[in-house]
This record gives sequence, structure tokens and C-alpha cells, in this order.
Amino acid sequence: MSRFRFEYGAGPFHLLVALASLAVAGWGVAQIFGAIANTTGLLLWLFGSIVVHDLLALPLYSALGALAAGGLARGMPPSRLRIAALNHLRVPVLLAGLMLLVWFPLVLERSPGGFESANGLSTDPYLERWLGLTAVLLVGSAVLFALRARRLRGRDRPGAPGGA
Repeated sequence: MSRFRFEYGAGPFHLLVALASLAVAGWGVAQIFGAIANTTGLLLWLFGSIVVHDLLALPLYSALGALAAGGLARGMPPSRLRIAALNHLRVPVLLAGLMLLVWFPLVLERSPGGFESANGLSTDPYLERWLGLTAVLLVGSAVLFALRARRLRGRDRPGAPGGA
């Protein structure tokens, strides 16, 4: 048993659960490919999304994260407070970007004409709703950061319990 743990890195139960989850995922993929007539199109879309993410999106959001971290580094000494500030900026921006990515045709009013004819709803309010939700996420994160900052400032003082 110890040899198995050494070689695999975990116990046999972990391997069993991992294999079961792969079997369930494989079954799901088989169901998707069975239900879709154009599997080549799906595979091209998946490959294209991977390439677009790796070649465009990853460098873009990495550069934006580095700019945000650099901007915060100038205003604050290295501390847990600076890391918390960066994370309280990253999370709402990430969620807003994800919502824009998912609903960009509706937010930017670039949806095919079939949207309105299919459900009778207009795409007009999507931009305002996305902007409002983004504002709520940013303000909520700022409020949470303000509450957290008071606690973290005490920890970062030299000689404070848990501080540097």
C-alpha cells in the first residue's frame, strides 16, 4: 500500500474516484456527440476556442493583471493588504468579463435577428443590465475590501500578532 501511495501520490480510493469521474465525463461527451449532427463543427469550435484563449485572451488578461498589480505596487508597500486589494479588483472584473463573453451578442446588440423572433424579447436592456451588474460587483467588492482592510492593516504592523 505504501508503495502504491508513493508511486501514485494518493490512495487507491482517489484513483477509483478519478477513474469514475473520467467515465462520467466520457459518457457526457458521448451523449453530446450523439445528440449533435455536426460533430466536426463542434470539434473545430472547441479547437478554435482553445487557440483563441491561449493566443489572445491569456496574454491579454495576464498583461492587464500585471498592469493592475504594478499600479497597486506603486501605491502600497508589499503586504497582505496589497494582495487583497488586487484580488478584490480581479474577481469582479473576471466575473463581469465572463458575463460579457457569454452574452456579448446581446450586450452589444449584435445578436442574430432570430433572438427577438424566437422569444419576442428585445436586446435593448442587456447593455444597461450588464453595466449595472458590473457596477454592483465592483461596489460590493470595494465594500468587502474596506471591511477586510481594517483587519489586515493591524496584521501588517510590525510586532502585531500574525504580522511581519
